[in-house]
Amino acid sequence: MRRLRFLPAAIAATLALTAATLAGAAERRIVTVGPPVTELVYALGEGSSVVGRDTSSHYPQPVNDLPDVGYMRALSAEGVMSLAPTHVLAIQGAGPETTLDQLRALGVTVEVVPETPTLAGLLDKVERVARLLGREAEGRRLADSLNRDLAALAAVAAQAGAKDGAPVVLGVVGGGPGGLMAAGSRSVPAALIAMAGARNALEVERDYVPMSSEAALAAAPDILLVSRSLVDRSGGLDPFLATPQIALTPAAKARRVAVVDGALLMGLGPRTAEAVAELTRVQGTPPQGQP
Repeated sequence: MRRLRFLPAAIAATLALTAATLAGAAERRIVTVGPPVTELVYALGEGSSVVGRDTSSHYPQPVNDLPDVGYMRALSAEGVMSLAPTHVLAIQGAGPETTLDQLRALGVTVEVVPETPTLAGLLDKVERVARLLGREAEGRRLADSLNRDLAALAAVAAQAGAKDGAPVVLGVVGGGPGGLMAAGSRSVPAALIAMAGARNALEVERDYVPMSSEAALAAAPDILLVSRSLVDRSGGLDPFLATPQIALTPAAKARRVAVVDGALLMGLGPRTAEAVAELTRVQGTPPQGQP
């Protein structure tokens, strides 16, 4: 029990007993943390083993009936261990690290899955999670499907780009009360934009930067890429496009907006092609007022 000294004694004793029981159990009980990981586990056919998920994981629908272990960056060992997991699969950035260390000390297998926002990173992620689950065949099929879908979308985008040039896309996420953040070149939105054959409006070597109206206007985006939840929080598309930071941009004036599930902007996963398809669709839609 010496290594459990950082937990209250009664809780530590209970959790240690739970972990010891699980060590001899054949049943796999998985807590998933981060939408890309949660969706991958289900896409690979292991959804029946999931016993809990983090607050941000809402897809597929069955996960909403599972216990919520909290925000992915503020997990507690007690909350996670209350579900008696054998495994925790978490996306990079989940934590805090002290909680993950506590879970490992209690005998839980904790795997942190890297988030590399590129196509190669997505395919590596699929392979890694499939291997962890013993679902290698399913992983190969999923990777092949993603490759085919994204290649087909890239061909459509290339054809459109050859005719009209690659559009400039600004990825926008919420940054707190009234604030907006713009997606830099190291972000997931930037990867989606590249997969759609477009150019990211902010080529800064960061993931996100605070966005001012001056910076957005200077970027002159043709299209905005935003989450459905951000639009909803703004009161709808019209109020969102009237937000001072973006109201004067060409994209807002032309109402060229790709609205996607917010989970698709948090990490690459089995539904990445959906976000790329929406961007590709908007690219093929003439600006408002043009035929």
